[in-house]
Amino acid sequence: MEIYVIPNIAVPNTEYICDSQETIDARPKNPKTGEYSIPASLCSIGGQQEANALLASNQQTWLTQQASLFTVNLQTTTEGGVVWTIVDLNTEPENTDRQYFLLDPTDGLSEPAIGLDAAKNLFAQIQNEYLVFTQMNQYTILTSWK
Repeated sequence: MEIYVIPNIAVPNTEYICDSQETIDARPKNPKTGEYSIPASLCSIGGQQEANALLASNQQTWLTQQASLFTVNLQTTTEGGVVWTIVDLNTEPENTDRQYFLLDPTDGLSEPAIGLDAAKNLFAQIQNEYLVFTQMNQYTILTSWK
């Protein structure tokens, strides 16, 4: 018996990838009602490949849902001082000298990056740290429903 327990806090619920229909049918029942504690609609048959794909999909949905937390500011120096402008890294021109500040929602601090590639790499790192922070970075494997 192999059960992949995949978090999905975007919905929120937990989804299960089971190695067989027998494993799905063996899920626990509520002793008082006799009904299954885990609905069959949250279970599907598969293995590690399906668990990886479902986790990746759930992560992308979660990050999309939380997109407003990941702000990127471009710092521009003017005669009057410094101006921060919110930008989208996907529409920024290639550069190696612009200074960006990316908000890390796990600690509330803005982290600097110089150049578009560095900003994109930092953005991906911040998103990965957010997945860890919200416990959406991995699934659990069980060998029984207990």
